[in-house]
This record gives sequence, C-alpha cells and structure tokens, in this order.
Amino acid sequence: MNKALVIKSLIYKTIERFLVKGLGFIISILMARLLTPEAFGQIAIVTVFVNLSQSIIEGGLGTALVQSREADDRDFSTVFYICMAMSVIMTTIVYCGAPLVASYYKSPEILMPLRVYAFSVFFSSYDSILTAKIQREMKFRQMMICSLIATIVSGSIAVALAFAGAGIWALVVYYFSHTVVSCMTMMIAVRWVPRLTFSVERAKELYGFGWKMLAASMMCSLYYDLRSLIIGKRFSTEDLGYYDRGQQFPLTINFALDASIQSVIFPVLAKTQDDAYEAKAILRKTISLGALIVFPAMVGLAVVAEPLVKLLLTDKWLPSVPYMQIICIALVPSSITSANLVAIKAAGRSDIYMKLEFVRRTLMIAVLALTVLLFDSVIAMAYSYALSAWIDVFITAIPNKKLMKYSISDQIKDSKEIFFAAAVMGVIVFAFNYLTLPLILKLCLQIIVGIAVYIIMCVLLKIESFTYIIKITKGFWLIKKEK
Repeated sequence: MNKALVIKSLIYKTIERFLVKGLGFIISILMARLLTPEAFGQIAIVTVFVNLSQSIIEGGLGTALVQSREADDRDFSTVFYICMAMSVIMTTIVYCGAPLVASYYKSPEILMPLRVYAFSVFFSSYDSILTAKIQREMKFRQMMICSLIATIVSGSIAVALAFAGAGIWALVVYYFSHTVVSCMTMMIAVRWVPRLTFSVERAKELYGFGWKMLAASMMCSLYYDLRSLIIGKRFSTEDLGYYDRGQQFPLTINFALDASIQSVIFPVLAKTQDDAYEAKAILRKTISLGALIVFPAMVGLAVVAEPLVKLLLTDKWLPSVPYMQIICIALVPSSITSANLVAIKAAGRSDIYMKLEFVRRTLMIAVLALTVLLFDSVIAMAYSYALSAWIDVFITAIPNKKLMKYSISDQIKDSKEIFFAAAVMGVIVFAFNYLTLPLILKLCLQIIVGIAVYIIMCVLLKIESFTYIIKITKGFWLIKKEK
C-alpha cells in the first residue's frame, strides 16, 4: 500500500467529514430553531424503519465488496441487481405497513412521511455500491466533493421549507434529497453503471461474508432503534425529540472524527490481512489517532453542553442537555471500539464479527430491558447506554488479542495518557461554567482554553500519536508542494 496514498486519503476523508458534518451541524441548528421537538421525535420514528430496511437490503454486501480482493465489475453488477430487487420488496413492506406504525404510535402525522421516505432506499442502495467502489480505489477526494454538494443542496431546500412552516416534511425532504443528490453526484464521479451480467456463484461467495455482516448490522440496528421506539411509545414524541437532539451533537461530531479514520483504514487493513505484524501496527496507530481526536472532543462537548445549547438552539432545547452530556461520556472510548471492529472485518472474519455482535447487542438489550423495568425514566435509558458502551470496549477487544496479539491491556496502555490529557482539559474548561460572562464570550473562551490546555498536555506527556499526526500533516503539504 502506497504510504503517500494512505496519507492523502486520510487527509481528504478527514476534510470531508469536517466540512460535511460542519455544514450538517449548521443546518441542524437552523432546523432545531425553526421546528418543534415533536417534529424531531416524529422523524426519529420514521428513520428507524427506513434505516432498518436499508440494512436488510444491503445485507453486508457493500462491506464484502470492499473486503474482497478480487471484486470486479461483475461482482458490483451482481450486488446492484440484488439490492434493487430487495429495495422493491422492502419499500412495498414499509409503504403498506405505514398505517400500522402511525396507529401504534398514535401519530397520524408520520403516515405519509414514512411512505415517501421509504422510496429513498433505491438511491441509498445504489449509493452504498458506489461508495464501496470509491473506498476500494481510495478516491476520497471525489467522495468529499459529492458529500459537500449533497449537503449544501439538501440543506438549502430543507431550511427553506422549515421557514415556510413545513414541519416534519422539511426533515423528510432533507434526508431524502441528500440521499438522491449524493447518489447522482457519486454516479458522475465514479462513472460506473451496472453491466448486464449476474453471477449466482459470486453472489453466494459475497453473501458468505455479507450475510454475517447483515446479521451483525441487524443486531446493531435493533439495539439503537429499540431505544427510540421505546421512548416514542412509552413517553412521547416530544421526549424522543429531546433525546434525539441531545444525542445528535455528540454522534455527529464523533462520526465526523472517527469515521474519517476508520473508512480509510478498513481498505488498508483488508490489503494487509495476511501480515499480522503490519496489521497490528496499523490497528495500534488507528486506536491512538482515534483516541487523540475523539477523547478531547467528547469530554469538551460534555462540559460546554449547556452554554452551547442555550446559544445555538435557544432555551426551548435545554431539556436535551443531560442527554448530550451522558452520550458524550458513552462515546469517549468509541474510537477504540470501532477500530477493533474494523480490524476484525478487514481480516475477513465475518464469522467472529457476527458472533461478537450477537454477544454485544444481547448484553446491551438486556441492560436496556432491565433499565426499562426498573426505572420509568428517559434519563435512566441514556445512562444504560453509557454503561453498555464502556463495557463494550472490553468485549470488542477480545478477538484481537488472538488475531493480532493486541490485547485490551495494551490498548489501554496506548491510550491512557491521551485520556489523562483530555480529563485535565475537561476539568479546567468546566470551571469556566461558573463565570458570569455573556454566553458567546464564555463559549469562545472555553474552546480556546480547552484546545490550548490539551495541546500543552500532549507536548508535556510526549504523546506519540500527537507527534505522528503533526508529521503526516507536514507530509501531506510536502506532497502537495512536490506536485
């Protein structure tokens, strides 16, 4: 694997995540100021069923295409026709079942939005195949441009509709148009269209890996979606709106930071699956880099949550602050968890991945069920998520102790100094909450001091990954200069 290509891909993917999620963040702020918590609760229910359909349609085949060493046009075309056929089936099921969903949640307003949004799976299925092709070819610059265009176009339309008082329809159009524009721009960038060919043999081979990924994905979707479904039914769509808004900020930032590394590392690890020593080195570097970025981001967001919500979303969203803080705590170790999972997938061990997912999600669902039985509280459900997330770090590390000789104790050793630096930064920044200052001044001061303290701690502790990220940044600009 060309080191320069990996560096460029990582830089482009990071830029894409920051720009796209940054724009999405701004759009979500505008939408939250214009729409009610109930509208966000309603769209949360709608997206549960569409996302579940998408998981079933893809069936892990996108991951299988990236992981396979021999994937060609025949394989991509085969996957395309499978996904389109499954899209017809799932869209029909969701469309016909929408009245039952609306009746169950006593929310007739979600009937038509669910039916309309269900048709987006045709575009998202095609988009997932194009994304797999870009990942295989490491063309992350094109992905960056496509994502930016999709976010700008869909966001502009959605904000205009929200201003016009469209309610939940502004959110439906936002998600639907983003999927459509992303798919269309990716078609132009990749310049790939399916051929008139289908291989039953290759379909079986890809499903040999993919069906296990599907089972794992279904368990994951069940766990995350179950929480929203319970809140929406047992409490109210308004409560679900607060919870959904509370988790959106940390999830958005975490995804932007963590996914940029993981999406690049997966194809790299897939190409080194026969070299355990090199794979371990890459995994170790991935965990350290992820921790270096994710730890301070989640700690920092947790301590500035209240002034941030007041300033950006207004006081009507203050009930979402506790959820935001708890989810931030839950996501602190997410870079370690996701890196371990990516390593298992890249090694081609979908059998281990499926078994691991079953164990993880069964435990998490058990914790959630116990919480629901013992506590009649949405906040308790948020705490159960945090508890499960921290336990999950140890569970996901188990296979890599054997696969790559990289145990959880080694992983903790590699990231403990980063955690300490982030904790020190968090304590200092939190102290600023007691100052009587204008909100915007206080928030700016907290961000500046937080970044400065964290950098100083990284330098004082001589954190290896901090030095490394400075080097690869310099390497990127040297490559650009040579061109």
